[in-house]
Amino acid sequence: MFDAQSFLDAAVTSSNDTKVIPVPVGEYFGIIEKVVPRQWQSKDGSMTGIALDVFWLVEDADVKAFLGRETVTVKQGIMLDTNDQGLDMSKGKNIGLGRLREAVGKNTPGEQFSFAMLPGLTAKISVTHRIVNDDTFAEVKGVARL
Repeated sequence: MFDAQSFLDAAVTSSNDTKVIPVPVGEYFGIIEKVVPRQWQSKDGSMTGIALDVFWLVEDADVKAFLGRETVTVKQGIMLDTNDQGLDMSKGKNIGLGRLREAVGKNTPGEQFSFAMLPGLTAKISVTHRIVNDDTFAEVKGVARL
């Protein structure tokens, strides 16, 4: 049984890492772990919208060994076009979502689609790096069918 006080009182002598080692740039077999919608707002407050964060499990033994982790996750952020009815499904809108759906085989006209269908689906993911100050973050910049 978990004892919160014992956990808080436990002492360690080693230090913690302060930087994440990013997934190396490359293409990998990915499995969608989860999708999380989020609302965003520009720093000046003049723009708002909805984005979809797609969390991919990287299924590559070499990457797992390099990072020293059994579970390796990278995030893909997709900005969503919306209108009063919800997702804007008109021509030229939600291209990023369309590419994701195409990569996982869920972009067939006439077939129902919901975001709840995405976890567990697979695709080839292209991982790149984004540098912010002194930190390097791995992120999914593209997806394709396996």
